[in-house]
Amino acid sequence: MPKPAATDRPAQPQRPVQRTPRGKTMPALAALISTLAPRVVRDVLDRGKRLESAIVDAQGEDAKKRSTRSDRRLVNQSLASLVRWWGWIEPLRLVQVEDQLLLAWLLDSTELSAVPRIWASKAAKDYSRLSCGGDAPNWTARAETLKRFVAGRAVAADPWMNFPAWIRDELPLPPGDESPKIRRLQFLHAVQQPPSLWVAVRGETPKPVWDELREAGHKPWVQRRIESAARLERDADLRPIEAFTRGALIVEDLASQAVAKVCDPDPGERWWDLGEGSSLHATALADEMRGKGTVVTTFEHEPARRAAALKIRNSPFRNIAAKAWDGRHAPGKPGTFDGVLVAPPNSGVGSWRRHPEMRWIVKKEQIADFAARQRHALELAATAVRPGGTIVYTVGTATLRETQTLINEFLQARPEFRLDPFPHPLEDEETSGTVQLWPQIHDCEARFIARLIRTAKPAAGAE
Repeated sequence: MPKPAATDRPAQPQRPVQRTPRGKTMPALAALISTLAPRVVRDVLDRGKRLESAIVDAQGEDAKKRSTRSDRRLVNQSLASLVRWWGWIEPLRLVQVEDQLLLAWLLDSTELSAVPRIWASKAAKDYSRLSCGGDAPNWTARAETLKRFVAGRAVAADPWMNFPAWIRDELPLPPGDESPKIRRLQFLHAVQQPPSLWVAVRGETPKPVWDELREAGHKPWVQRRIESAARLERDADLRPIEAFTRGALIVEDLASQAVAKVCDPDPGERWWDLGEGSSLHATALADEMRGKGTVVTTFEHEPARRAAALKIRNSPFRNIAAKAWDGRHAPGKPGTFDGVLVAPPNSGVGSWRRHPEMRWIVKKEQIADFAARQRHALELAATAVRPGGTIVYTVGTATLRETQTLINEFLQARPEFRLDPFPHPLEDEETSGTVQLWPQIHDCEARFIARLIRTAKPAAGAE
């Protein structure tokens, strides 16, 4: 019997092809992530490559430029989850990369979207029987997701497996009323979660900006003590927001925003931002100074200086100078700055929520090197600040050697400096001159801040 002509065939219902807005179809995106994952994990764990660089290298710069924002977001989210939970995933020896990606997604997220459902099908898993544990309140509940995934197979669910061994020795005891064990586990649980999205208003009155966000359908939660800071939903798209376009609204972690509040510069002062290579602290200082005075921010590498200078030009402030720096001497005449903000490179424990790969990249032996560089930066700041002036030291970490121990050693060697007590930037209490911000308490990165005051000129020969 001859086959019917195409025009004679009954019409078949067309199943809509799922795709991200103007992006790849979901099956194509799931396949892309599965292809990228093995190389990205190797580059991070074996070569110490940052996650973003590893992803770009794996797919190519041109492919990244051609992809949509939603595609890039899903790729980055999926691979960040895989790196974040590798300590639990690797010992399972899962053969299929789809199994690895699916488990990481279940541990990290609150819902099973189209792409992980495709991975489940590839791994012969019934996704209707899977559960997401991204909103689990503690490690015990999070471990249930792991145990359900392996379906009764014996599995180790020790939280410490997801972190480098050195953190046990380097981490101070977090505050709280619970047992030391519980307090440490609460910290680990907090840094194992994806970061909250904090934004800051710069150069304008905050309330109209918050109103603009609300009119656009967002729900800003304004921080009680820092009214220019607010938390938004993690997937908020700020590109349509006019305040974001003109540079008045920026993305900045709450702990980072707290630094300028501790500096507390007066309008008209002269500050040196001896920073981490970005413009965030410099613009925050300029905002505190109401655009009056001078902020000198220095860079040892010209590409970083140019990138920061571009961001500064797009900011509301014209009192910031981004200068090249030799890394050895204070800019300008010694002893003339009213304040110096010292924010040197560090072990990055505070960034583990945003950059989960850092836990595997930084090795224990590097912490001593970080501490030596931080001490050098403090010594440079000591030569730059005037008598009666301020040094604020901050690092986005919590290791003792980079925080309280370093400050104690500096004060012992530099008797012309003392701690300068200040109000806690996020709580209703006073500090003795130092504060450690904690993710499990303040929903921000772990960050240490110390404020010092120079009480007199150093003894002859001290500099």
